Amino acid sequence: MYKRLLKYLRPHIGVFIVALLCMVLFGATDGVVPFLLKGTLDGIFGAEKNTELLWQLPFIIIGFAAVRALCDFGQQFLMASVGHRVTEDLRNDVNRHVLSLSPDFFVRHSTGELLSRVTSDVLLVRSVLTESTAAIIRDSIRVLVLLGSCIYLDPLLSLFSVLFFPIAGLPIARLGKKMRKLSKRGQDAIGQLSALFQESMQGHRVVKIFCREDFEQHRFEKGNKELTKTFIRSERVKAMAGPINEFMASLVVSGVVMYGGWSVLEGTRTPGGFIAFLISVFLMYEPFKKLTRVNATVQQGLAGAQRIFEILDTPSSIQEPSSAKPLGQSCEIVFHNVSFQYPTRGQGDEPTAALQDISLRIPDGKKVALVGFSGSGKSTLVDLVPRFIDPTSGRVTLGGVDLRDASLEDLRSRIAMVGQHTFLFNDTVYNNIAYGNPAATESEVKAAARAAFAEGFIEKLPLGYQTWVGEGGMTLSGGERQRLAIARAILKNSPILILDEATASLDNRAEREVQMAIEALEQGRTSIIIAHRLSTVRDADIIVVMSGGRIVEEGTHDELLRREAEYARLHALQFREADAGSLPT
Repeated sequence: MYKRLLKYLRPHIGVFIVALLCMVLFGATDGVVPFLLKGTLDGIFGAEKNTELLWQLPFIIIGFAAVRALCDFGQQFLMASVGHRVTEDLRNDVNRHVLSLSPDFFVRHSTGELLSRVTSDVLLVRSVLTESTAAIIRDSIRVLVLLGSCIYLDPLLSLFSVLFFPIAGLPIARLGKKMRKLSKRGQDAIGQLSALFQESMQGHRVVKIFCREDFEQHRFEKGNKELTKTFIRSERVKAMAGPINEFMASLVVSGVVMYGGWSVLEGTRTPGGFIAFLISVFLMYEPFKKLTRVNATVQQGLAGAQRIFEILDTPSSIQEPSSAKPLGQSCEIVFHNVSFQYPTRGQGDEPTAALQDISLRIPDGKKVALVGFSGSGKSTLVDLVPRFIDPTSGRVTLGGVDLRDASLEDLRSRIAMVGQHTFLFNDTVYNNIAYGNPAATESEVKAAARAAFAEGFIEKLPLGYQTWVGEGGMTLSGGERQRLAIARAILKNSPILILDEATASLDNRAEREVQMAIEALEQGRTSIIIAHRLSTVRDADIIVVMSGGRIVEEGTHDELLRREAEYARLHALQFREADAGSLPT
């Protein structure tokens, strides 16, 4: 996983190498300190009594400090800049991949969970690739250089000191494995808590109307408590590395002081040489302690990387063909013995059959309406056309070309869709309409708004077309949001039109106005209409009645009424409801 992460450094390798050079120089200067100290102490206070060296010493120290400061700035700044660029690339990759995934992925993963992966997890990965990598390289060089100095000054004492490293490494390795496991659990908990928070914010009206604030607070507090417990356990494991090293280092230093001090008293070693060696040991243990501490950061980052790569490694259930076939001018849609099963939700569950052996021809330029009770398979059938899903068996063709053989961009560019649940972006009214065709001129955007009978309410808004609609368009009424979505579809001007109860949120007057706009829009286009209000589809060229995932009837409005079967029963039921004073649903 670490090797895979390092691939993100390749585009920035030049800056990274310069940062490494600064690290090498910074780490190497540590090895100069003991020799500088030994020469100074023995030269000034030894037999030579070199007073000239005493006057040169301040300039040497200032020059030495300037070199270290320059190297330290270079490695910190350059490595941080690489880190931010790597973070940018990683976020772009995650976002690009998530946008390529099919709708079923978003059913399985909450928005809050995905947001936690692209924010907090990416930051953890950045710390691994830059801060931790820099610390490993810099402090490893410091340890090696200082170890070389120790060996040069006193091989025997060096051997005694080096025995500490493998002994200290064993508990650190065990703690590291535990740290990664706890970090993964903590990041998962952050995602779940984010999902809870987002859900309660989006559903705040439902929460309030049912007086469930206490329930939602309890759910959040429970998740927050579990997250805190996980982080506290993680901090406990992380905090153990330092004390273990401190205690073991104290044993080694005690032995070095006793043996080295005794050898100075015996005259076998000079005071300057012993103090230089002791300084080397102290300087060496400092970067070694940092290396053991950085292990915890690395494990946290790798846990974050694991969660990110889980997303990046998730394939889309809807795949682009290896060699796409071009779609012709014909927009005839044909379903050939199509069946579809939703995947099982749990072990032992039986697959849910949503469509069973559907064969249907929608002629080019004709209007086809799909009717039936809820759960009859209408929306599932329509989702096959833009390839939001693929059939479990059978095939769907457009102009004779299997949809799985056409490029997704080519296919979806031919389709405009308006659903019952309208989504608007947190942007201006103008930009939400222009989303259907970014190349459209201002006059074309306004013409689409007029065609959708939206211009009247838009001009009454505080800033007209430049008014922000808020998150999900919640500053507008349901009918206003629906008309903006219809204007967006009108502006796209695609040859295939899919309307999934597009006038459901409109009052009777607005529905009549928008219905006229839709009828004009349908001219010369292949249209698929999902309708619950049968009054809106009387003029359809073909009405398809669905029940239990099957087509049970086909024909025109008059033909189906004469048969006195399923459609006639639906029609009679709706008009009884209308006579009773309720709107048909």
